[in-house]
Amino acid sequence: MVSPVSAAGVRRLQDKAVVRSARKKLNMRLAGIRIDEAIVHQLKIPLQSTFTTSLGSEDFYDAIVVELHSDRIVGYGEGTTDVRITGETSGIMYEAATYLLDRAERRTFESLESFTDSTNRALRWNPAAKCALDVAAHEIIAKEAGVHVARLIGGSLTTRDTSRTIDLGDVKSAISELEGYLKAGAKVIKLKVGGDIGSDIKRVGAVAERLGGVPFWVDANQGYKLRDALALSKVLLDKGALFFEQPLYSGDFDSLRLLRTRGGVPVMLDESIFEPRDVIDAIRKEAADYVNVKLAKSGGIRRSLKTLATAQGYGIEAMVGCMLESKVGIAASLAAVSAATNVRFTDLDGFLYLRQQPFEGGVKLSKGANTLLEGSGLAVKKMF
Repeated sequence: MVSPVSAAGVRRLQDKAVVRSARKKLNMRLAGIRIDEAIVHQLKIPLQSTFTTSLGSEDFYDAIVVELHSDRIVGYGEGTTDVRITGETSGIMYEAATYLLDRAERRTFESLESFTDSTNRALRWNPAAKCALDVAAHEIIAKEAGVHVARLIGGSLTTRDTSRTIDLGDVKSAISELEGYLKAGAKVIKLKVGGDIGSDIKRVGAVAERLGGVPFWVDANQGYKLRDALALSKVLLDKGALFFEQPLYSGDFDSLRLLRTRGGVPVMLDESIFEPRDVIDAIRKEAADYVNVKLAKSGGIRRSLKTLATAQGYGIEAMVGCMLESKVGIAASLAAVSAATNVRFTDLDGFLYLRQQPFEGGVKLSKGANTLLEGSGLAVKKMF
């Protein structure tokens, strides 16, 4: 069983925003690497400011970090999500991760595929908890090989433009955020909507007027009914929005198809897409122009790549997005982007909302673009 870290250790870690930690002796083998032990941390870090969407408001980064230890090598992985999307809190992720590690004790996994297949068989859901284990497994194998995770999975140290997000609020706050992003060199803007339709239309109009040619899209996080989504679609079409992200309830593919045909603006699905078969369902029901794939929804790097490949097989381009994540999650997501050929957009700004960074390195944001940093694994340094 997983055992708590010593009381002194917990006090020391709590000073660095760690709620609790547990250590587990594993004696596991993964792709020829002996994994001696694992540590699971539950973290809670304040955000720079309250982050609001149509799903609600968040004031903290609530996450788990998994460490896999082999001799002098440590692989790090992160699980973070929104309970309204995957049904997981940080506490649930913590318990799920420790349960999965219990199931892995003294076992041999010949490959990453056999390891991730084992976690999927052990638990049907809990994708963010699985993501933490999956990313940690990728990182330790890449470190053992002396390569970056991106190169391990067939990609490269890429640089990609990322959107910057304006959360749900009034016109004044939206313009204030926008001006800050444009001054910093943002190349793409995402505007959160899904509140009062009249207010949202005003905000879209005000933001669009001040973009100066910078492309944008809006994200409703399932906040609308069909009538209001159609009303906003007319504005988006007039203002040249790239697409309309998750305008309606995630399971309402019939209404999403009607919106696509009547609204004229491409529809990007996010909360509707967790795994490959969701992509198949959405495409067969003509409900999506694009899909948003996130590691935390998919269960990690390998499952994300399978979901992206499924979309590519149907000729559908994708976006890779994020939750409120640290640089571990962002670097892992950008590595996945580098190994896929149908990713047209990235939305990887989640680490910028944290008041303190649990990891440094991994990725660098400059003038609206993220770049993977050179190094083995994900090239990150633990800060707690």
